[in-house]
Parts: sequence; structure tokens; C-alpha cells
Amino acid sequence: MIVIKESPTVEINPAKRILKIPGALCGGIITGTDKIRSGYGNGDCLYFDFKHRVFAVADGSERFPWASRDLLNRLSESLRLSGAPDTMRGWKELINTEVYSVQKYQHKTTFSCIAISPGDESVSLIITHGGDSVVTVLNSVTGEICQQTGRDMNFAGRSKDIADVTEYHTLDRDCRVLISTDGFNDVWRFCMRQSLLGGTRDVFRRYPVDSICEMISGILEGNKGRFEYDDIGFIVIDPFRVEHIEAKAVLVGGTTPYEEQQFLLEYASGSYDHWVSDEKWSDFAPEFSGAGIRILGQ
Repeated sequence: MIVIKESPTVEINPAKRILKIPGALCGGIITGTDKIRSGYGNGDCLYFDFKHRVFAVADGSERFPWASRDLLNRLSESLRLSGAPDTMRGWKELINTEVYSVQKYQHKTTFSCIAISPGDESVSLIITHGGDSVVTVLNSVTGEICQQTGRDMNFAGRSKDIADVTEYHTLDRDCRVLISTDGFNDVWRFCMRQSLLGGTRDVFRRYPVDSICEMISGILEGNKGRFEYDDIGFIVIDPFRVEHIEAKAVLVGGTTPYEEQQFLLEYASGSYDHWVSDEKWSDFAPEFSGAGIRILGQ
């Protein structure tokens, strides 16, 4: 008897601006405290490409917050047309010729990306990075950082070339990947000062990988007004459990001031606080759009 394996379900909550795959991945954005007061857009943008197993974060400036969305949309179009490169050289060429080279000078944004290639027992991560967002590879049991990008000045828009392209191989099934903008550090420092989480290994011991975004969102809601934080955008991944899925690619964030103000007005009531699985995404396109979530290719 032939057993047909079903694809994992990808779910989006428009009110929480969180996407998750049970047991494998989650990602979300939260608008910074001063950005809300000042009426700015949310410059953090997340990219999820399940077909190519490519995931990325970009952080645009206050003046042009949508620059991050434009950059990641261009990456998606390149992958749609040509597929994902399988070498560091290929990734560097793709980013420099098709993504970075046409970014306008005033549209400064960070860019941090991983491409996952599974082997028989291991996974390979090609990490492409520019600016002060961060890709961190860590052991979820010990909390040890195995690989981490550094801060540099190769922002898209300001630099036509990206220099930091590396490959990381691992057999460690306790490996997790965190791709985050600098606002994530604000909430992490607060949690450490208040002893809310214990440490990195405690987080992964207490929370499944797909629930960490909801946990962070809950901490911010429960401590509203107690500390300041920048826009927060991050993706947490178990690279051994992310499968090839034919679901559409997704962009979350990179909103204009108008889009952000409409979201704050219309989604605060909780009426959009529900999970939508990928087979129903087309039915909820207007609801997603109002939350700054774009399903690409539909």
C-alpha cells in the first residue's frame, strides 16, 4: 500500500501578525513603541518561501519602511524565475545582481537570509547577510551559539555588494536558527533583566519552536508601558523539520505609515485574532492585506 504523506499546514494569524508551521517554524512582527506614538510604518519585513526553503528578514528605515518589503519582494521574484542557488557563489551573485544592485540609495535596509538544503542526516544552511540584523545558529539544549553573523555596513541601498555569505553544515538535530532584527534585542534584554525566561535553553525547553512568537507577543502585551522597544521582527526555525511545501511565498510587514495606522485602528478589537491555514489563504486575502501580510503569486 502506498502511503501519501500530507504536507504540513502553514497557519497565519492576521491580528497577531504571526505565521507558524506546527513543530517546525514561527515568525512574526511587532511594531515598536515609539513607532506607534509617532505614527511611523513598521520597517521590519519577513519572507517565507516554503517551496525553496528560503527565509529572510529585512529592516527598513523610519523614513522608507516599505524599502524592506520591496527588497524581499525582489528576492522572491528572482527565486520564482530562477530557483534557489545551491552554492555560496550562486547566492552572492544572485543577491548582488538581482536584489542589492537596484535598491535605491535612500531605501536603506538590512538583509539577513538563510537557505536550507537537507541531506540524508545533515542540513546545510547558506547564510547571506548585510547590515545589523542577525542570523544566529544555536543549540536548543545547551543554549550555545554555534554560528552568528556580525554587524556590518553592507546595507541594501548603501552598498551594491554583499560580502557576508557563508555555509554552515550540521548533524545536530537540536540546532535552531533565529533570524532577527535589532528590536528583538530590546525584548530579550528586558526578559533577562526581569528573569522572565531564564535563558536560551530554558526558552526552547519550555516552548515548542512554533509557539515562541506567541510567547514573545504575550510578554509584550503583559508588560505594556514598562519598557521601550524598536520594531521587532524574527523567525525561529528547526531546520531539520522544515519541509518542501508548495504553499505560496509570504511577506509580513514593511508597512507604510498609513497601512500601520489602519492596522492599529481596525485589528485592535480582536475580531481578526484567528488562525487561517494555507488552503484558505485566498479567501482571507483582504484581511491579510490589512495586516501588512502579502501572499505572493495570487
